[in-house]
Amino acid sequence: MWTIVLGATGLALTLSSACAAQGTDAAVAGVVRDSRGTPQMGALVELLRADATVASTAFTDTHGRYIMPSLIPGKYELRATAAFFVPSRRPDLRLQCGTQAVVNLTMSSLFEAENWLPAQRRRSDEPGDDWKWTLRSTANRPLLRLLDPQTGIEVSSSSERAPAPATQGQVALINGDGAFSDGGMHQVFVLNRTVDGGDGMVLRADIGVPETGLVGPSVDVSTGYERRSAMGGATRLVAHYETHPELTDGFEPGFQVMQVASTEQLALGDAVMIDVGTLLEAEQLHSTRIASEPYLRVTVRPGNDVVVEYRMATGRELQSSSDLDHLKMHANALSDVSGRPLIDAGRHQEISVSRKLNKTVVSAAVFSDNFDQGALTGSGLLSRAELAGTSMIEDPTTGTFHLATKGYSGRGLSGSVMQPLSPSISLWGEYDLGTALLLAPAAAGMPTLADLQSSLSAHTTQAASAEIRGKILKSGTALKAEYRWQPARALTQVNAYNTTAEEAYLSFYLRQRLHCGKLLPQGLDAVVEATNLLEQGYQPVLAPDGHTLFLAQIPRAVQGGLAFNF
Repeated sequence: MWTIVLGATGLALTLSSACAAQGTDAAVAGVVRDSRGTPQMGALVELLRADATVASTAFTDTHGRYIMPSLIPGKYELRATAAFFVPSRRPDLRLQCGTQAVVNLTMSSLFEAENWLPAQRRRSDEPGDDWKWTLRSTANRPLLRLLDPQTGIEVSSSSERAPAPATQGQVALINGDGAFSDGGMHQVFVLNRTVDGGDGMVLRADIGVPETGLVGPSVDVSTGYERRSAMGGATRLVAHYETHPELTDGFEPGFQVMQVASTEQLALGDAVMIDVGTLLEAEQLHSTRIASEPYLRVTVRPGNDVVVEYRMATGRELQSSSDLDHLKMHANALSDVSGRPLIDAGRHQEISVSRKLNKTVVSAAVFSDNFDQGALTGSGLLSRAELAGTSMIEDPTTGTFHLATKGYSGRGLSGSVMQPLSPSISLWGEYDLGTALLLAPAAAGMPTLADLQSSLSAHTTQAASAEIRGKILKSGTALKAEYRWQPARALTQVNAYNTTAEEAYLSFYLRQRLHCGKLLPQGLDAVVEATNLLEQGYQPVLAPDGHTLFLAQIPRAVQGGLAFNF
């Protein structure tokens, strides 16, 4: 044994002496960045020997650069650490005499290390509205080593410079028999801009022209900005304005809403992430109403494969900073009998636990909900006289309406399973037990609109859904198909703070990249979206003039169009 040790020591000294004599010791250098490409100043970079002892250390400068000269050739491990980041390792690093290895390291923050968590399934995954897609385009990539035969320098595949400012845009034309406040031909323009340091800006404009031509176009404009913080989080600010001249409450037409959302993420070490924000909303119909809807989300990571989360939200539009990835808001227009707008607000509290088992993610949660008022959706045209004196807002261009009802509260539990079928496609299953508004069976015929309020009651009921979503890489097809079952008499969602109206019965979303050689420009996509395709869950009620209206979570709607990305 002593012979082997002495021989190895002598060989190392011989190599070191030879390198020193030639003036060609080994060296390693590179840049340390976060997963969005921002250089990290003050990160500790350590070179570890095979026995885990430290051979050399260095700190990164203001540009995230480090260098370790005059090293003994051999096999090492390179490690970078910094506050509020998960350490980054580069094992099996072989340094050769007379060469300099260039190794760039990427560190992930707490949330970026937990990408396996199932995201809240609250909106369609439309890439054109995905702010996150642009701001995270410099995401973590695997390191591949290339050896230049001329110089013998080992180079990492990660980019060697900070990400340059980039711009991505989209123009879309969409038409179809849309749902409430979403009818006619829509012209959509989206512009994303990533600036120096990983910060980003986005602008989205949507002009909808109703097919009837009796009213002016609807306008939906959103703009947002994100700034990375030194604490491993981010600050976001989004302003949104929306006007719908086609909507009416029987007094006068026109609905307007102005929203300003601000969020802040703060990392406390590698185990806790705090996400807090608020939505300031002003709505105008027959009068104006202003409300504030704050939220709080605390995520704790007690182990590598376990995440515990507490959530408190007072509105369904903004429950986390990730909700601002999609700038398109929903016009949750509600009115009382006097024509005053009602804010669709309440309070939701939830504690959930998620665990990763190999590639499968299992989640369980308990929650409590309280709604200041219920919100029902239906289809059927009403006259202006019938609307007056009711808590309804109608969209005559699509033949749909919103109806405000009494509030309710309840408790429940939910469980979900997410199983990847491929690197880009996942299968979801979910079960919910909670409270929803149910329509009582009519003793004699269908209920009338006047006695609808007395026919509704809150009951504990069940819902279950199965969904497949992802992207087929070879064909460039993005898809989402879901069937969500719940009792036919349920008119609101079970576990409403974790679902949207689009998740009602059979729905799907399809986005297909078009490849036609030189006949069509590059970046052209076809988009089709359908909700409640089988027209399930409809409950008939009588209007004051005797004709039939239908209540449903969401009336059937099909929309499609073309989107050009540049």
